[in-house]
Amino acid sequence: MTITVRIREGVGGVLPDIGAEWDKCLSGAPDHQGLFTYEWYAVWVKDLGSTGPWTGETRLFLAYDDEGVLRGILPLVKRYSYRVAFWCLPGYYQPFRGFVCHEDVAAQVCAALAKALLRTQGWLELYRFGPTDAAYPERAMLVNELTRRCHRLVRFPDEPTIVAHNLPRSKDEFLGLVQEHSSMKRIQSYERRMRREGMVDFRHFRNPRDEELRSMLAACSTIERKSWLATSRSGYPRFMSSESLQFWEDLCAKQLGPREQLDVWISYFNSRPIAFRFTITSGTTRYLIANQYDEEFAEYRAGWILYLRDLENCVERGVRSMDMGHGAAHYKTRWGGEAGASGLDFLILPPGPLGVVGAMMMNIKPVHRRVHNMIRS
Repeated sequence: MTITVRIREGVGGVLPDIGAEWDKCLSGAPDHQGLFTYEWYAVWVKDLGSTGPWTGETRLFLAYDDEGVLRGILPLVKRYSYRVAFWCLPGYYQPFRGFVCHEDVAAQVCAALAKALLRTQGWLELYRFGPTDAAYPERAMLVNELTRRCHRLVRFPDEPTIVAHNLPRSKDEFLGLVQEHSSMKRIQSYERRMRREGMVDFRHFRNPRDEELRSMLAACSTIERKSWLATSRSGYPRFMSSESLQFWEDLCAKQLGPREQLDVWISYFNSRPIAFRFTITSGTTRYLIANQYDEEFAEYRAGWILYLRDLENCVERGVRSMDMGHGAAHYKTRWGGEAGASGLDFLILPPGPLGVVGAMMMNIKPVHRRVHNMIRS
């Protein structure tokens, strides 16, 4: 089978209008790509990919088979860092960034995409694909193809994704899990204490719309501003900026709500929002986007209480695994999470001798470490 790659470009924060064709292609892709809809990228490019260092310029690499059927989609967005132009995988940073690729032709699609990427790379342009997770086969294939075809690729290992596999399948199994683990028993005692000391309400928002959606996002923002993220130089706030709130409002309204993928739990104490748990479900996988609490109420462990409600809902929905992102392994492992394969970030330097020499220099340990810190900042 011959794969032909066509390129479509967009400007002004507008993705080329191929929504119907994109989602038809996605319907034949593996389950782990299920979140990567046209709206997932279009909303991100409009609300976040057109601000700060991002330019809103897009480039889609579209892989077609002999019959003209779209079999793979690799989107890129342009940004400037240190006055250098980078073409990067777009999309929210959790779950790790990926692309659409049919499993039965993954090798051919990745080979054709790698060839097209290198052919179109400008003399002063860099590619950056990350953070991503090479544990998924099509992502590993693309990296391997790019490595084989050029000597300008520099890899940077990243933190592994933490995933809880084999979640309880039934209500009885869930109750047994709660009874067997002392930490989960303590969660119930925290809830009893909360109810003794104030008026408590735990609300589950399932695909909210309009004013309910905006109210929910405002509560998440309020809590996040009073969490450890407010004073930390590390971590990634999700709901503090107006751009991020607009992104989530648009994404929830256009994709997550209509596809029934959104579940959020918020804990209120004396009518004040003090903790939230924000999740997205795709197929049998649930992604934990954020789990934060107001530091003033840390003693109640409200985040743990919401975790139990989330886990019970997973049983009801037939969710089999929970992707918790990366970092904070000390508490995620207590929720059953296990570290998977290391994440991956990589650069492809510009064509020509300088790119080859630059890649060699970046593989020297002190330089490698410094460049990695720079691109992560």
